[in-house]
Formats: sequence, structure tokens, C-alpha cells
Amino acid sequence: MAGIIIYQSTYGSTKQYAEWIHEETGFPLFESRDKSIPWAADTIVIGCPLMAFKPALAGWITKRWDKFAGKRVFLFTTSGADPAKQPVRDMVEKALPDQVRQGVRVFPLAGRFDYSKLNGGHKVMMRLAATFSGDIRRQLKHPVDGVARGNLKELIAAIKG
Repeated sequence: MAGIIIYQSTYGSTKQYAEWIHEETGFPLFESRDKSIPWAADTIVIGCPLMAFKPALAGWITKRWDKFAGKRVFLFTTSGADPAKQPVRDMVEKALPDQVRQGVRVFPLAGRFDYSKLNGGHKVMMRLAATFSGDIRRQLKHPVDGVARGNLKELIAAIKG
């Protein structure tokens, strides 16, 4: 099985997961901005953080969806939010058009969030989001780090299955 891993990482969580998936599968890693992605792979694993209530690569995936036709496509997302909670799953579902949503298996994963390490624009965005969410308000004061290799168990099984 020929596969590739494509990712975008902002603060390191997604990159860490991508590297662990690479170790488990042997699939080569490519950043989403890489111009030499080998689209001929039959399995494509895409990873990105949730940003502004949607996967950061939602538009990128939709724009290139023709390249994914007939392939096994897996999307993992990272965020400081609890991936088991329905709002996280809803964000991903709402951000992807029906055609994409039907062709990709989605795996929300626990990421890391430390408000003090965010850049200025992301701090403003999180302050705004905190007005709508008590969970986010708490995270502004209490860093979260849920990144763990064990979180990949279900995704790795699906890729290998």
C-alpha cells in the first residue's frame, strides 16, 4: 500500500502526530505547502489544527478534492478542545462540503493549547471565541496538552485495515 501524510502544523501538535504516523506506517511526510506531493498514493492521511472553528486545511482539501478521487483519505485534526465532545466533530462536519465529507474518515485528536505561546492574531481570535465558550475561557488561563501517541490507536488501525 502506497501512502503519504500531508500536514499543516501551527504550534507543533499536528507535526508530532504526523511524525508518529510516519513511524507507524512508513508513509513519507509532506507539508501542505510542498509543491512535490506525489498524488499517485492510494492512501492519503491529512492532518491540521482546528482554527476559527474549522480544520485549517478545509479549503485546501476542497480545492484539491479531484486529486483524492478513488483513494482512501483520512483527516486528523488537533485542538485544545476535547475531541470527544460533539462541538469538535460538528466543526469538522460543517466545514467540509458533502462530497468531501462522504469521502474522508475524520479523526479529531487532542492537541495542545497554551495561550501565552500564541501569536498576536491567534490571541485576538481566542479572546473573541472565549466570549462564546466557557471551555475556551478556562483554557486561556490553564494550558492544555493532550498530545499522546496512544491517541493514534484508532487512526493507525483504520489506515492499516
